[in-house]
Amino acid sequence: MYQEHALVPQYVIQRGNKILDNALFILAGIVSLSLLAQIAIPLPWTPVPITGQTFGVALISLMWGRKRSVAIVLIYLSIGSLGLPVFAQAKSGFMMWPTAGYLIGMVFASYWMGLLADIGWTKTFLRTWLSAFSGSLIIFFFGVLVLSFFIPSKDLLIAGVLPFLPGDFIKTFSSSLLAYKAQQSFKSKR
Repeated sequence: MYQEHALVPQYVIQRGNKILDNALFILAGIVSLSLLAQIAIPLPWTPVPITGQTFGVALISLMWGRKRSVAIVLIYLSIGSLGLPVFAQAKSGFMMWPTAGYLIGMVFASYWMGLLADIGWTKTFLRTWLSAFSGSLIIFFFGVLVLSFFIPSKDLLIAGVLPFLPGDFIKTFSSSLLAYKAQQSFKSKR
């Protein structure tokens, strides 16, 4: 078993790894992801809006680590599937709609980015950013895969990838910078 180097696990372990601390951090992650999903910019040529969800998944994964971030994303998807309006544009219900692949990709991306954070990749900014970037690629892969069932393949890049690249760069850079700075700040106070 490896030691969890992500910020939240380190903090929780330092406080005695209490159930209440873990529950509060998971709840905070779910609420944060739900609120960030409401930052949505619809685009007229695609069913996929630009949202704050991917920023939230990256930040949570980089700071909460693998186990907690996967739990957060799975609970978030579950409560949205059960009818709470936590998805982008206050949507709920989990059926095969054009954006379902991006949501599914968030589970795999949170596992991957959280794993990298747990093994210490948030100790340098470059590795933190590479973690977020690779997580973003995972989300795009699943997103475009499912989107391909809804739109012609010739339109996939313009509908599912290209319009999101500038914002994705900003989101991965910002989430990486915040996670890295928070990790450095926590480390200096220990």
